[in-house]
Order: sequence, then structure tokens, then C-alpha cells
Amino acid sequence: MIDSQMLKGVIEGVILHIIKNNQTYGYELVEELKRNGFYTMTEGTVYPILKRLNQKGFILGAYKKSEIGPRRKYYYITHAGKVYLSSFYKSYEELTVCVNNVIDGNKK
Repeated sequence: MIDSQMLKGVIEGVILHIIKNNQTYGYELVEELKRNGFYTMTEGTVYPILKRLNQKGFILGAYKKSEIGPRRKYYYITHAGKVYLSSFYKSYEELTVCVNNVIDGNKK
């Protein structure tokens, strides 16, 4: 299971990446996260993150009629969100390299 403190540092970037690749709504986003190993993610966790990303101007939400059931709020990435995501990719890559350097260095 992924440590919650580690997850806090990357989950916004992960969610933005998913939204960038596929305009989506909250429940669908939770299911995508679970399919990719984020088993503890729930709607109660994801919706506050979506609200925060919206407040930062990284995403926008718009209601669309659903083919089945009630209308859904779909989220779209903004230009500011793409800029942030680009920075997230670089930071994540740098962090991964540093952590791997330490871990691999200790195997000797």
C-alpha cells in the first residue's frame, strides 16, 4: 500500500495527467486510479483534490448530459494546468533519479 504522505506529494500531478489524456468525471477518475494501483482512492478523496485543482486554475469543470443517468461534471485541463504538469514531470523525474541513486548506491 502506498504511504499517504508520499501520495500527497504526487496525486495532484497524477490526476492532472489523467485529465490531460482524457476529459473525465470524478467517479471515472477514481476507477482509473484504482485500475492503476491507487486502491485506496475514493470519491471522498478525489473530489477535494479536483476542487483544489479548479481553485488553482489547473482544471475547469463543465456539466454534460449523460447517455445513462444524471448529467456529469467533466473536468478539462487548462493552459495553466499543462504548465504545472510539465513542471511536475520534471520534478518527479529528478526525485526518482535521486531516490534511485541512494537506493542503488546502498546495494553495493
